[in-house]
Amino acid sequence: MLLRCFLLLLAGSAGATPQITWLQTDWPPHQIVSGPFQGQGTFDLLRQQLVVAMPQFSHNTRLVSLARLEQIFQQQMPRVCSVGSLYSEERGQSRLYSTPMAVGPAISIGFVQQRLLQHAAISNGAVDINLLALDSNLRGAFQPSRYYAPVIEQALQHPASNVSSHAFTSELNAAALLANGRVDYVLEYPERMRYYNQLLSQPVKLQHLMIRGATDTSVSYVTCTQSSDGEQIMAAVDAALQQLWLQPEYQLAMRRWLDDAAWQRITPDIEAIKQAYQGMQQ
Repeated sequence: MLLRCFLLLLAGSAGATPQITWLQTDWPPHQIVSGPFQGQGTFDLLRQQLVVAMPQFSHNTRLVSLARLEQIFQQQMPRVCSVGSLYSEERGQSRLYSTPMAVGPAISIGFVQQRLLQHAAISNGAVDINLLALDSNLRGAFQPSRYYAPVIEQALQHPASNVSSHAFTSELNAAALLANGRVDYVLEYPERMRYYNQLLSQPVKLQHLMIRGATDTSVSYVTCTQSSDGEQIMAAVDAALQQLWLQPEYQLAMRRWLDDAAWQRITPDIEAIKQAYQGMQQ
């Protein structure tokens, strides 16, 4: 009798639908976990379409901090994935990466309009971040526990840097730091600053400039832990992305929190990736 029950249990396990746990962070407007726009973040909308396109798996989400997300990948917890990750060689040692999931503007310098335009670090519409970060008369802010381009990381690590760490979530509004004068500039994605600014009772006029030496667009990916299960999941993710990228609804989700100027800036990259996906189908 016990043997029969054990065999039935094995048979049930073998036929069970494989599960994916999607790690989610409080990262508006890419991932919005509370408030009137809950579930309407850019990566929320893209993940929802991805889940529908992968019915062979069961899906659940787990809310974690950015720091905890990195730990989970380093610990190689099975069948765990996240959306919207940037690529770095360090992350590539503990994660599998998909083909491109989305394109957006890169991290830029955000400040109250006109406030920094006369600074020596700014010329030809771009910012020398190392020069700006070493001005002792200024105060900057950045989000910890995420990837930065080498030129930005160099400025953040300098012992005389004026940039301090702030965990921007639904609880800490990055635009409010600028509006109340607590900082002079913020290293952040333009769409995040635009979202935070909309939440203020009296929004301020913000300006964003690209950082010299860094790209002005960013490509993000789906990442999963490295295992045979992870490889199976990633193959399904890539197949789904190949189809989704050609759908108008997918493009609309990428555009959800971008203004017209930001969308125009990233359109050439989007068209190049679409053409690559179209080529895969020929």
